[in-house]
Amino acid sequence: MEELPLKILLLEGDDSDASLLQSILAQAESAQVALVRASRVAQALDLLAGEPFDAALLDLSVPDSDGLDTFVRVHSAAPDLPVVLLTGLDDEALALRAVQEGAQDYLVKGQVNASLLLRSLRYAIERQRTTYYRALLTERERCFAAVSEMSDGLVVCGRDWYIEHANRAACLLLNLGDDAGRGRFLGEVLAPFALSVPWEELQSGREPSVALEIARTGTVPPLYLDARLSRLFDASGNLTSAVLLVRDVTDERLARNVQANFFTAVSHKLRTPLAILFGYVQLCKVLPADKMAREWSHILAVCEAELRELSEMVRNLLDFRALSSWQLPPAARHTDVAAVINSVAEEVRNRYPGRRLELTIQVAPDAAEAEWSEEHLGFVLEKLLDNAAKFADKDPVCVRVTVRHDPNGALRFSVEDNGPGIPHEYFDRIFEGFVQVEERVTGQVPGLGLGLCMARQVLEACGGSISVASTLGQGSTFTFVLPPLPPAET
Repeated sequence: MEELPLKILLLEGDDSDASLLQSILAQAESAQVALVRASRVAQALDLLAGEPFDAALLDLSVPDSDGLDTFVRVHSAAPDLPVVLLTGLDDEALALRAVQEGAQDYLVKGQVNASLLLRSLRYAIERQRTTYYRALLTERERCFAAVSEMSDGLVVCGRDWYIEHANRAACLLLNLGDDAGRGRFLGEVLAPFALSVPWEELQSGREPSVALEIARTGTVPPLYLDARLSRLFDASGNLTSAVLLVRDVTDERLARNVQANFFTAVSHKLRTPLAILFGYVQLCKVLPADKMAREWSHILAVCEAELRELSEMVRNLLDFRALSSWQLPPAARHTDVAAVINSVAEEVRNRYPGRRLELTIQVAPDAAEAEWSEEHLGFVLEKLLDNAAKFADKDPVCVRVTVRHDPNGALRFSVEDNGPGIPHEYFDRIFEGFVQVEERVTGQVPGLGLGLCMARQVLEACGGSISVASTLGQGSTFTFVLPPLPPAET
């Protein structure tokens, strides 16, 4: 394909200098540059307003302007236009100042040939393009960073309805997975949900924007999303892209606050065992002696279970309160990983005597010892095993703990259970304080929703991290990573 000539605006007040530049360019092997001359700045500005140029050649001294002001006026009118200055020998200092202000290059009159002029123009254009695209990428990164922190979900699709970008909130609300759903068909992503507007209608519609509801009603808790689909069309009416914005309105639909404030949660959770204990105490006062003797073992077992639950909640509250001021000492360098797991499992079994906990441990040979204190490793594992036993819906409770080293030296733990699973929109929220997966705050779900939050706090204090993957009805896998310790000082 033949290369199109560069269209260059030449601002030159001297007719002989302008003719010289034309003759210099005529010496090139091919007509690579098309010059459009202006003899005054005012004329140059009119040309810039009326037609596009690839670059500009500016003489700083013309009849209606002189010095740096010549460049400033042109640059202000066309800030994205690459500019090469034409200057005399005594104006090089001024030309350098203009370069600092945004000019791409300068040439000294009398020292210009065709090769130098073409090279300077092409380099100026490429440098300007590089600067422009770098700024564009920076702005795009800033935009994506802002979008990624939005609490509302955002999904961007191409003309074929395949996902090109999705933020973190959309990944959780629509269960897009770790790859942000890239390359997946939007209709496939929405298939598991009930849509107030059928997908076929969304795909074929011509309105610029349509509001709809996306719902998952067959689970506890359900999920309700308010959504708006915006379609962008070109001048011919063809779809160019589509943007889906979703907002979680489950709380509003159920007329409650899932996370619940501290006082409401504690009130419900503490009131339930206290009410049961109080009721049994009152019952003991009115039961006849013979009936009391027959029911005593049952009454004692119930009271013991409620006291155990109450004690556990108080312990968690005290741990949570103390955690903010907990000073994490330097990690031990020889903690027996399997021994800590077994010790924690025995503690959890004693806490839930009515449940069978079957534990499988797989520790890679090079991960048998952790460079972490036994206390803090046990603390995190206890919260995860307790979570598995507390919310179990199957007998036995099967938990598999695997430990291995990552290539970077970090220690990776996976705690997999066969429990009820966690809805995907909760994958981040369950690590916040006082959050539990239930349809409404009733006090019936055990605990206060603090265990996973405390585990995350301890891990992050030591530079680690925790995440969850889960499928409803099949169980959950919690993965936490402990970074390698720096070399010990000698």
